[in-house]
Amino acid sequence: MVKKIGFALGLGCLLLAGCADEGRSEAQKIASAPANSQTVRAEAASGTSDSAAKATQQAASGRSRQAPVADSSTKESASVAPFYRVFKDGASIDPAGKPMLLVFGQSADPYTRRLQKDLEEHPDLARRIRADVTPIYLDATANKRHKFMHSGQMMDVDTKTLLGIYRIEATPTLIFTDPQGKTIFIVPGYMPPKQFTATLDFIKEGAWRGKDRQNGEIYRALKAYYEAHGVPIGGKKK
Repeated sequence: MVKKIGFALGLGCLLLAGCADEGRSEAQKIASAPANSQTVRAEAASGTSDSAAKATQQAASGRSRQAPVADSSTKESASVAPFYRVFKDGASIDPAGKPMLLVFGQSADPYTRRLQKDLEEHPDLARRIRADVTPIYLDATANKRHKFMHSGQMMDVDTKTLLGIYRIEATPTLIFTDPQGKTIFIVPGYMPPKQFTATLDFIKEGAWRGKDRQNGEIYRALKAYYEAHGVPIGGKKK
């Protein structure tokens, strides 16, 4: 039985275009999870107004390339095996004392596959992910049960509930949390390796601490961090 979820999660979304030399951020549309009582309670607890959330989503969708829902029955290619050696399968969602990275994807989503392929082609990035965060992957099209650790309490939830809590609408979506499982920020869309590495640096250096997600302060800080480290965003695809 799913326990009541009464915690605050930052539900602001960030769609940052990839590096100007590596392409825009891209995402593939997924079916919306039906709202349920747990989702409604979690969203109410977040303190984020519907209008603010919609405005954020509209800003994101204006730059996101989206496509029809992928067929979840497509089998994974052996070429993405390194990804699954780095990411845990999501049966237990627990930061384990480190910042956590949750990735929601789809097996047939070309943008999810591109992210997976990056770990094969960029072993240094794979090592950084494994060392700096607790990485967990969830298939957004498979409604499985998860043991979800938050603020020291293990909860029993399903995938659809998590999709509703985090307002996942496209894949891949990357969610970075602190060591207690509290959301730092959410990035819907594919993140190129150079941007990914800079994001890990931002997390490791604690540049997010003291920044407010609700009013977008943390996203502005992240954008400024990219620019300061030579990772321009918003460029046209080449």
